[in-house]
Parts: sequence; structure tokens; C-alpha cells
Amino acid sequence: MKWLKINTVLLAAVLSFVTPFSQADTQFRVIVDASGSMLISDPDKLTSEALRLISNLAPEEEATLGVWLFGEEARVLLPESTVNQATKAKLSSYVNSYVTQDVKTDLESIVKMLLETPDSGTLESGFNRHWVLVTDGMVDISLDEAVNKASRDRIINKLTPQLEDRGIHLHTISMTGYTDKELLESLSLRTNASHTEVAIPEDLLDTFDRIFAQAAPSDELPLDGNRFLVDDAIQELTLVVFHDGEIQPRIIKPDGVLQPLENGNGTSVAISEHYTLLTIREPLSGEWTINNVDLERSSVRVITDLGLYTSDIPPVMFQGESIDSTVGLLQKNTRIQDGKLLNLLSVEQSLVRLSGEQKESIFSRQLVLQEGAFSQTLQGVVEPGRYELISVADGKTFSRQMSQYFTVHPAIEFKGVKSGGGFVSLSALPVNLRLDILQSNIRLEFTYNNGTSKVEEMPLVGQGYWEMIVPVAPDDNVKVRAELLGVDHNGESFEYWTPVWQFSRKGNDEPVVGLVGANDEGIALLSASTVDKNVMPVFLPPVISVVDDAEEPAPLASESNSSDDDASANVAAKTDNGFSSKEWVLYAALNIGGIVIIVAGILLYRRLKKS
Repeated sequence: MKWLKINTVLLAAVLSFVTPFSQADTQFRVIVDASGSMLISDPDKLTSEALRLISNLAPEEEATLGVWLFGEEARVLLPESTVNQATKAKLSSYVNSYVTQDVKTDLESIVKMLLETPDSGTLESGFNRHWVLVTDGMVDISLDEAVNKASRDRIINKLTPQLEDRGIHLHTISMTGYTDKELLESLSLRTNASHTEVAIPEDLLDTFDRIFAQAAPSDELPLDGNRFLVDDAIQELTLVVFHDGEIQPRIIKPDGVLQPLENGNGTSVAISEHYTLLTIREPLSGEWTINNVDLERSSVRVITDLGLYTSDIPPVMFQGESIDSTVGLLQKNTRIQDGKLLNLLSVEQSLVRLSGEQKESIFSRQLVLQEGAFSQTLQGVVEPGRYELISVADGKTFSRQMSQYFTVHPAIEFKGVKSGGGFVSLSALPVNLRLDILQSNIRLEFTYNNGTSKVEEMPLVGQGYWEMIVPVAPDDNVKVRAELLGVDHNGESFEYWTPVWQFSRKGNDEPVVGLVGANDEGIALLSASTVDKNVMPVFLPPVISVVDDAEEPAPLASESNSSDDDASANVAAKTDNGFSSKEWVLYAALNIGGIVIIVAGILLYRRLKKS
């Protein structure tokens, strides 16, 4: 028995040396649409290049990566494992050979499959989960729309809560304008992630780069034109540069020598058609120069003992909510409080609105030093969208930059629908769990056709949303909007006014409900049986202002389960029976028609862009 104990101790000691000391702190799972239409949406297979990009960006042994495909059925392309040279080599060989020819788009099955797939690799406890979904379609598993809707409803009502409960950030990427934007955006908003609409395939690389930067923020060196300054505190730098086709970047070191783009001598390089990653350990101090790259899209990320500290910004901010931003200096992960040193530092923040590869500058201003840190309060970011807050610290002999990405969106979805019998149902559904619904209140402002108006409190119902049933008298014409007096889970208050809805009734006809300002084609005459409370569209107010210092209640569980069972039976029946020849012909015709339209759009866009 004694020898057994000794052997056990020796084995444990050996394993402790063999097993890596570091554990991965981030999980990346990428889900790629393998339907045939992706051949048109991504003709140059930039999705494959984006997959290689995220594997090259991830520090070895500090993240795990797995890739799955979905279409008619879910399948594994790259089993999840810790990122290292072997993983990168496998991914590089796999991504060039996978086929996109599936006829259907079964999103439900892939999300369910990943939720049931155990975590792999050397993940530490409390690791971050970032999943990325790339698609150019919508839930499409049958010619029967009722079957598709049942699958969509299960994604919203059953699978999304599981994603929320497990802290999974599901970033969604729409490759065309024909995707189910409401579903994808809902998935991202509810899981504190980003939703991006890619105008052209080339934008996919920038999107993956930003998702990685949001998942694993790092210090950067600011670019001054095509130059950047390396100081003695920089231990390692990684240039992430984007460029066109066969044109390779030229990187000049401070001694005037051209930096070779090859592995060895403290450097590692990953070269692709549209990007180059160059990592240099112990780089030369001084001014570096880079040429032949798109400077607006490129960055210089560093590992250093002298870096920036920035206060956290939630991945999803509510429209009208304030952002309290603080920037400080760290020396070996300890806040520097020395006033004399901090007085030599200047900090500037810039807010940028992102749209594909386009960046719209909102403001830039200097921060004020207060109590050992630089701070300001941003109030009233009123336009929904994706934003980047860039903090740049200049210490004369060194400089640092930090980028923070977040989404601005209304805290509630306010809608009106017909509920039958001359009544209209007004509802407001929270889009993210950061809203404290018990502390928040909603007031409805009604304006009548005779010029009078009134304000009423909107009741909060037990299912976790606000709802009011309003009678509509014959010949009524009423406009209504909601004022949210919101409180987030940190106790911070904010105010938000919804767009205006209008309902009217001609004689004893059914009421007509619509969003004021939408065109005739865009106003849907909504009925209670066709609206899903869990779908959250984006409202787009016309301006941005940054200043300093309705649907029916969700069915009961028994009703929901019953409808899901019926839908599942329909799906099973459809699967057993298969498509008839007439259905296959119709299905093929619809797909070919859609592909022709998409091709024409892409060719027109590229021609306009070149001109």
C-alpha cells in the first residue's frame, strides 16, 4: 500500500509539470451558416479568413475555439480545443474545404446542439463564453410557415433563456439584408452581445476583430498617421493590419531596417489575403512606420506593465442612459495615484459610431483629472447602434490607447396590436435584464383627434412586462407614446420616449394599428395572434446628442407546451413524409430567384463602390 501512495504522489508531480500552468479564460464557439446561398453572400469565402483571424488573435493556451456548421443539420467542423499551433493548423486545413450547399437553415438545432455540447479544453472556472453566429438567412426548415414559426418561437422562448442563464454572449452577424434581423438582434441583446449587419463580405473581418477586442480588451499604441511610438515598457506588440489582396504591408523599425514578415528571432507572423498579424517580442524602442495598409482599420496591441485602466461599460446600453467613464494608469496592475505623475498625463476620449467599415466621429474631448483618475459623464446617447469609446493617454514619453465597444438600444419594445372586439392591446417588453422592471415605470400619453390629451400609468403584469388594454370607440383616431422612467440594476435612472403609435376605427370596423411615420408598406396591421413579444426591432431616432457632466401576453405554460408539441408533431410529420416533387420544384425556384436578386445587388454595390 505504501508503494501505491508513493507512485500516486510521483504521478501527480509529473502531471503537474506536464499540464500547462495557464488555463484558458475565454471560450469562442463559431457557428457558420452552410446553406447554398452563402456561396452568393460570401463568394470569396471571407468567412474562412475570419475564422483564421480569430484563431490567430487568440493568445495560445489562453482561449478555446470550436467551429460548427448548420443548414439541414448541425455538424462539427473543428472540435473545440485550446488554441495552439496544432489547433490553428487544423482550422486552416478545414476551413478551405467545407461545403455550403444545404437547402434548409435549421438554427434551432445548432443552438440546441451547442447548449448540450460539454465545454472542452483547459478552461478555468468562471471563464467567459463568446459565441459567434454567421448567417445570411432565417429559420427555414419547411415550406410550411407554421413549422418555421414554431421553431423560431422555441429559439426565443426556450433556448434564449438557457443562453442567458449560462452567461453566454451570442454575437450575431447578418451577411445580407434578408436575414431575420429581429430574431438575431433579440438573441444578441438578451445575451449582452453585439449584432452586426455586414454590407459587404469584406466587413466580416472587421466584425470578427471587434468581437475579439470586446471579448479580450487589451492596451494599444495609438497610430499617428502611419507611425507609432514604442517605449521601454512594451514587452510584446501585435500589429493587426488590413490590406488589399496581394499587397503586403511594409513595416520599418526605428533603426530604419525593414521588418521581415517571417517567423523566427522573437517574431511570429500570420499572413492572409486581406490581413497580416505580426507579433514581436521585446520590440525596439522608438518610432515605427507602417505602409501599404488600411490605417483606419488597423491596430497595434501590446503587452506591458504600464497600461490603462478603464471603468466597465455594459455591452448593451439603454437609449438615454448615462455613461460614467473613468480612465486611470496602471503600473504592474496597480493603480498609480501619484498626483505629480498624473499631472504630466493628458487623456482624450472619442466616441465613434460604427457601421460596417465606416466610422462616424461623434465627439472628442479632454478628460479632467479628479481624485487620481480622469473621468467624465456622457449623457443622452440617443441614437441606437454600435459604438466604440476610444481613450488615449499621452505621457510625453509614452502613449496608450484602449477601445471599448457597446450597443445602444431602447430599453423597451413598445407596440400596439388589435386584440379583438374593438380593443387595442398596448405592451412594453424589456429587451435586456439590466432594466429593473420593479423600480421602473411607464406612462402613456394619449392624444385624441379633438386636440385633447391625457396621461395614464401603464400597469406591470406578472409575466414581467407592461400592458394596457384600451377600448376604441367608433370613429376614434388616437396617437399614443410611452415615457419610460427607467432604473437599471445599479440604481441609475434614465428617461426614454418611445416612437408614436396610432390606432383608429372607422365605424364599427376592426381597429387599425400602426407606427406613425412608417411608410404604407412598412405599417403592419398587427393582430394579437401574429405578434411575438420576444422579438425586438430597432427604432431609429434621427439625431445623436452627447452631453457632458405591444403585443398579447405570452401564453400560459400549458398552452405553450401544447402548441410546441403540436408544432413538433408537424415537424416530425413533415420530416417523415419528405418534400413532394412539386414542393422541391417550388423550393428550388424560390432559392434561385433569391440568389439572382442577391447577385445583382452585390454586383451593383461593387460597381458603385469602385466608381
